[in-house]
Amino acid sequence: MLFLKKLHKWLSLLVGLQLLVWLGTGLYFNLMDHQKVSGNQYKQTPVVAQVDINRLVEPQLVLSQSKQVVSLKQISLLEHPYYLLTHNKGLYSHFDNDYSLVDAYTAEPVVIDETMVRKLAQSSYNGKGVIKNAVKLSPPYEDIPREQNEVWQVNYADYIQTSVYIDAGSGRIIKHSNDDKRFVDIFFMLHFMDYGTEGSFNNVQIILFSLFTLFFSLTGFIWTIELLFNGQYKVRFGNKSRTLALFDKDLEPIGEFDLTTNTNLLDGLIDHDIALSSTCGGGGTCGQCKVRLDSSVKVTSAEHVLLTKEQLQQGYRLACQHDATETKRLTLIDVTKAKKYLLELTHSEFISPYIKELRFTVLGGEKLKFKAGAHLRFYIPPAKGISIPARLPDAFKYYWRDIEYLEYEHQACSRSYSLANGDGQIEAGTNELKFTVKIQNAPNKSIYPGVGSSYICNLGLGQTIEAAGPFEDFHAKPSSNKTMMLIGAGSGMAPLKSLIEEQLCFHQKERKETRGIYFFYGARTEEDLLYKDELYRLSRKYPNFYYYPVLSRPHKNWSGAKGYVQDLLTSNINKICQIDGVEFYLCGPPNMMSATINLLKTKNVDATNIAFDEFI
Repeated sequence: MLFLKKLHKWLSLLVGLQLLVWLGTGLYFNLMDHQKVSGNQYKQTPVVAQVDINRLVEPQLVLSQSKQVVSLKQISLLEHPYYLLTHNKGLYSHFDNDYSLVDAYTAEPVVIDETMVRKLAQSSYNGKGVIKNAVKLSPPYEDIPREQNEVWQVNYADYIQTSVYIDAGSGRIIKHSNDDKRFVDIFFMLHFMDYGTEGSFNNVQIILFSLFTLFFSLTGFIWTIELLFNGQYKVRFGNKSRTLALFDKDLEPIGEFDLTTNTNLLDGLIDHDIALSSTCGGGGTCGQCKVRLDSSVKVTSAEHVLLTKEQLQQGYRLACQHDATETKRLTLIDVTKAKKYLLELTHSEFISPYIKELRFTVLGGEKLKFKAGAHLRFYIPPAKGISIPARLPDAFKYYWRDIEYLEYEHQACSRSYSLANGDGQIEAGTNELKFTVKIQNAPNKSIYPGVGSSYICNLGLGQTIEAAGPFEDFHAKPSSNKTMMLIGAGSGMAPLKSLIEEQLCFHQKERKETRGIYFFYGARTEEDLLYKDELYRLSRKYPNFYYYPVLSRPHKNWSGAKGYVQDLLTSNINKICQIDGVEFYLCGPPNMMSATINLLKTKNVDATNIAFDEFI
């Protein structure tokens, strides 16, 4: 099913783009001047010859003097009668045909040469232009793509560059074309998907597109049926609530709670200060918000991927995939006691071209205690957004020069961001919360930028937002003396910096022995190196802390490591210490994460020694 979904999404892009092309070209066809784009502005009907019947040669005589003839026809060219002999006849006139021409008065064979062609072209042209040249051509032709016979092209020096095409065998005026006609032919090519310029809508491209559209419809139908059977299509009227009985993991009753039916269980539980782990914000991709429901509750496609068969049989489900209408009881598996807080923005500063440091104060004065590496889930309200940040410093405008300005509206959602607080704050508790958030920009107007990052990074000082937590899924192992190796990039700096400060500035006071801490951090340019001065200061102050920055697009004067952070780790991992004595902590872009995890697997690193934060 996962493959069908991916196929459906890619096919939707292909079909959607071609539908836009059809709509655009179809609109043009409705608005265009049909007479102007026909190519016939200066076309006229040649004068037909007045035939003297008494002078005509008997057709039988002509046939007796010619090779095998399929048909004979009397025609008029330049006000003179001729016999057109067809020796090989195609189904249509533009198919491969073999003609010869005979004077109907003298029975003499006639060769259509340049002199005759110029006269033929002039007989069908009523413009003021003069003939520039006449050339004999062989197929294929841009202006007449279906034509398979040799033709003469007579070009006129008029303002629309008229060309007259004449069949080299029969003298037939095939077509007039000009720049207006050539322009509209581009739209016909796009509309009929005639990308091979075959001059026909019966082409391989449109046949393939028909098959793609068929698969798109079938995969969409299958997906719809699956959602229907899983109970994920529901019609709701109003904001109703339903009472659910909650139990802990030991099946001890917690109590009864009213949950609204127009939201999923993940978001509904947070209103009762019950927070389930979720780094994807309810998108059904992280698989962390596990609960136990009645085993009869239908399984969604996300749960088929993220949960085992045994778990599904035992009633394990993802809270983000179900709502209160589907069950009467709910068993919590792994619950963090968390609550919602109202945060006020007190500081907002660009610390790199795409990353902001944000500081919030918890209204009410309550202090939060949490482990380094914890995160909060922000609740983004429906709002209008923009693709280029407001209050962008002049020094960073250069980096956003290729981003198209876009205004858009987005629905409510939730996003998780790591806390960047460090040193003693996190143990003593604090009401000032620090974050480093990367603004996910939009490459073009067809794609929205990151809704959550754009919203909170465009908040003004004094504005408020709700957030829940803290969630402590990513943290240093307690009482461990193993070497710590931290690998990060981009806004993955936040939880890793917090871990470093926790270990150096707080826990080190309690340890008799210090352990090595190695921080590998990747960025594109030196402007993207977050907190580099502070990290260099820590490396000078604490002899057990080592900072390894690496740039993928460095300036000429950069003397440090170049490339990607996972490559720098590869070249240094065996030089530091025995790999069995190392704990790895990862946070950064998906490509960096997957490459680093694959590297650690090749080194046979135990999975229990790898911790990673999947959101950035």
